[in-house]
Formats: sequence, structure tokens, C-alpha cells
Amino acid sequence: MRPEEVEHLDKASVMRLSIAFLKARNMLELFPELAQIEENIKIKEDNDVSMDSQDAFNEAKLNLKSLGLEPETIALQSLDGFLIILSVDGDVTYISENVSEYLGISQIDIMGQPIWDYSHQCDHDELREALNGRHHSPSELLNGVANSDCRPMENRDFFLRLKCTLTSRGRSVNIKSASYKVLHVTGHIACKDREGQRQLVAIARPLPHPSNIEVPLGSSTFLTQHTLGMKFSYVDDIMLSLLGYKPSDLLGKSLYDCHHGSDAEHLMATFKHGK
Repeated sequence: MRPEEVEHLDKASVMRLSIAFLKARNMLELFPELAQIEENIKIKEDNDVSMDSQDAFNEAKLNLKSLGLEPETIALQSLDGFLIILSVDGDVTYISENVSEYLGISQIDIMGQPIWDYSHQCDHDELREALNGRHHSPSELLNGVANSDCRPMENRDFFLRLKCTLTSRGRSVNIKSASYKVLHVTGHIACKDREGQRQLVAIARPLPHPSNIEVPLGSSTFLTQHTLGMKFSYVDDIMLSLLGYKPSDLLGKSLYDCHHGSDAEHLMATFKHGK
């Protein structure tokens, strides 16, 4: 953590982050292949007398930096979301630092906190099912398989609403005034059958708001935007081929100056009643 971030932490936050660090370290035991990779790298470094491999590694890092990419964050930049790891109780074991780009909430504020404080209340049951439950086959149910049993790499795929302090204009608001952002959570359950330790390891990807999704228009359709006084503020270039108007012919002119007189009543009813 950066020194300026540590200076603003109170005693409770220090304890919460310390516990979160210990839980995150224990969580890595669910992935023994990571320890094996680290051990292989250490053995290779001990046996490698020359510095060729280290020089090649340093050169690769410099090449990435020349492209404006930081080696430590290149994995996060390749994601279209953020990494989140939840315990069976719903505590945030780990969350990647780029969560602030999507939710406006810093990694420090959410690490070690219960996810229930940030998720929508209507999603709690589905989230509990994702953390604890699993779908059993009829034969498993007849054999008395406990709901807490876990298969390694058991997939999870669900939608979750989390608090977001970012407005549509990119400004940040207080957590009490936060809205909810819909996230598509995909991942798997990592567990140890003997010890009962289990974690949900997933990527959360925000869904675009329907109003931000551009629908392709047909060749005979044009798009215009207007001020509250119905003056043209944007005119599609296709207007020239369809109606013979250039954008400069209509910008700043009112729509009421262009429509047919017999359509006035229908036009006003549309604006007043949305029909």
C-alpha cells in the first residue's frame, strides 16, 4: 500500500485489512499449482549461473513500459472487469485494485468487508446460493450428498447488483447516495474437501446500460437531436440523401418550422402524452 493511503487509516481499518491479508494468504493454499510454479522458478534461479534469463526478463519489462504498459497491471488491463474473491460467508477475501474504475469504490474500502453491505438486497439469496449451494443429480441426492460438498472448479454464472459511486458524467458521490450497477459474475468455486475451505473466484463484468447501446439504423432512417425548445442540435448526414437537407441547413432551426401544418395536433399530442 502507498504511504499516503496508510496515513488515513484508522485502527479498525488496519485490523480489517490485516485480517483480509491473512485470509488472502490462506486462500492461495487452494491453488497448489501456484506454489509449484514459484518453487520451480526459485530452483531455476538457483541453478542458473548466468544472468541471461534475468536480462531477458528485464528487457521484456522495458519493452512493455515503452508501450505504456506496466507489467504489474497488464493482467488487469486485459480484463473487461475486475477480479473478486468471496468467502463462503460473503466476505471479500480479495478484490483487484481496478474495481475503482467500475464502481468508484477503492480496493482498501471494500477489502475484508461483507459483500452484503455493497450488494442489492434482492440479490442476496442468489448470491448465497452461488457461494454455498450446488445443483445435485438425482443419484447424488439419493446417496445423501450434503449441500456443503464441493467439486473443485465448480462453475458459477449469475448477475449481481453492486453499489456504484460513479455518476454517468464520471463524478464520484458519497456511498450513501450510490446507485447500483449490474455486473455479470462468472467464475468457479475453489475448495478443499477435507478442510472445508472454499472461495468463489470470479470476474465481474459490468453490463452496459440499455440507453448506451447503439442500435444500427436502417438505410432509410435518420437521427436528430433537439434542445428543449425543439431546435436541432444534431442532424444525421444521411438527411442529405433522404430529404436534401445539409446539417448546416437545420442546426439551430426549430422543428416547428419544418413540419406540415396538418401534423401539428398529432405532434403536440406526442410531446405531451408520449403517444
